[in-house]
Amino acid sequence: MDRSEKNTLYLVGKAPGQEGFPLLPSYPVSQKNISVVLIQDGVRHQKLPFSRVFTLSDDVLSKQLTSPFPSVSYQKLIGMIFEADTVAVL
Repeated sequence: MDRSEKNTLYLVGKAPGQEGFPLLPSYPVSQKNISVVLIQDGVRHQKLPFSRVFTLSDDVLSKQLTSPFPSVSYQKLIGMIFEADTVAVL
């Protein structure tokens, strides 16, 4: 990735139907520099307008859900946080 592009990571912990996400674009986003990780109740989302969406594996397992998104471990999530230029928790 070109380092002139800022790498942004969003951690989404709100379930679908809860208050909106004013910091997230509402249109489909395919930029490689934006990643979303669904955590806590956020793992209940089945569709988001981003090309890079992940779930936290332990949260998916604890809620006994299946998700259309690939899972990441806590260790991978920590790495993603440290690699990001900006982290927003929603």
